[in-house]
Amino acid sequence: MRILGIDHIGIASGDLTKHVEIFGDKLGLEVHDIEEKDPYGGLRSAFARVGDTDFEILEDRVPDGDQKVIDQRDIAKFVARRGQGLHHIALRVADLEEAIRDAKAAGLTVIDETPRPGARGSKIAFLHPRSTGGVLIHFVERPDGG
Repeated sequence: MRILGIDHIGIASGDLTKHVEIFGDKLGLEVHDIEEKDPYGGLRSAFARVGDTDFEILEDRVPDGDQKVIDQRDIAKFVARRGQGLHHIALRVADLEEAIRDAKAAGLTVIDETPRPGARGSKIAFLHPRSTGGVLIHFVERPDGG
């Protein structure tokens, strides 16, 4: 597989506005691509750029106290169990299907057997943290190829 670099570092947030303030106003990073909708519904996200890499800040919109919804939503479940913080590392690849095949051939557990839509028009596929030393990793293929 050909890994082009780190695409972004995912941050699970319980308050997107607060994290945008921290990364943008307080740290002085360029905040861009604030999205109120995602392909799966319910997520809000923003990106904060540092060099050629972004922090992707993710917040699940879950009704207060709705444990049933929290249990079904990855980011909300993560925040409820572990608190806000580092969620995943995304590696940019040139060819997502090839990366999935190569990861499987290397003995890594692939969560997404086929690519799924990601933020900013990308295609993504996750690797299970039990096969990556406890780190949730996903591959990203950008529509512009870069």
